[in-house]
Amino acid sequence: MQYIDLGPVPAGESCAQVGSDGYEARAQRECAVYTRMLQRLFPVPEGLSVRYAVRRHPHDFGAYYEVSVGYDSRGAAAEASCEFAFNVERCIPEHWDPIARYELMWFEQHEKAGAVAERRTAEPPQLPAGTSLQELLDTHPL
Repeated sequence: MQYIDLGPVPAGESCAQVGSDGYEARAQRECAVYTRMLQRLFPVPEGLSVRYAVRRHPHDFGAYYEVSVGYDSRGAAAEASCEFAFNVERCIPEHWDPIARYELMWFEQHEKAGAVAERRTAEPPQLPAGTSLQELLDTHPL
């Protein structure tokens, strides 16, 4: 199978940076959303040997993830598969579609809710007297 790398997200969008905190989870999530967007916009016709894949590539600062479109360059449908894959590369939108944008927001909200749930205890923390509300919120976010 031959692959054409399409990037981790649409070219006009920001993405997780290799080496940053939480890179791997964020990059995999972005790539999964991007893959679903491409499948919606460019569904693979029956009979073509084409697939979307998230691939891991080595890098000096750690591995990075990228979405690729793979196509079989041999067999009866090779020419049509190749043409389809290159058309996907040519026609990728520059920005997320509304469904992809919603999915990213949904994941972000669930991540925040999970972080809040992990910090919750049965009793509030012991707080120092004389601290302003803003300082308390800064040091003990709700």
